[in-house]
Amino acid sequence: MQNLLPIPYTSSIPYQNTLGVFHSNWSAIDLYTDFAIYQFLKVTPQQAHLITSGMMFGRKRRLLSDLIKHSSDPRKQKLLEAFAKLGKAKREIITHSYVASDAVCVKFLERNISDKFKATVHEFSPQAFHEHVQAIAKAAEEFQEALDVSQEEVNAFVNAALSLNKSPATSGEEA
Repeated sequence: MQNLLPIPYTSSIPYQNTLGVFHSNWSAIDLYTDFAIYQFLKVTPQQAHLITSGMMFGRKRRLLSDLIKHSSDPRKQKLLEAFAKLGKAKREIITHSYVASDAVCVKFLERNISDKFKATVHEFSPQAFHEHVQAIAKAAEEFQEALDVSQEEVNAFVNAALSLNKSPATSGEEA
């Protein structure tokens, strides 16, 4: 009789769905972080897009945290608490690592790119990975709630990025 190997966890629909939930939530986290930077810098939506569009999340996180800390905004404490939870998302690890799995775990191989080279394995059981992703989803929801903005405000902010496409070329730029 032939030995059947178990299906690797990363080939399973539950893993792929959970990973999709993680990335979907991260898109929202990124959007709401940019929106919050816009609010706290008190710039136009277009200026906020120009400021944040090429910025890595770590820089956005530091900028927004400092802006909130140095504000007198009544949402300050709630925003800081919710935003701090997002720092535990392990986004860089989940998004940029090598991934391996067997039937009982998924492993992310993180390679440190600064200072001396270092490789670290981050291992999750299916249950632990699911719980991690759910915790980040909850933190994202708390951050959105703490911002206390309407969907219309967020949509207007998103659409402001598109308005930058209609700007005429300035001297030195091709039309």
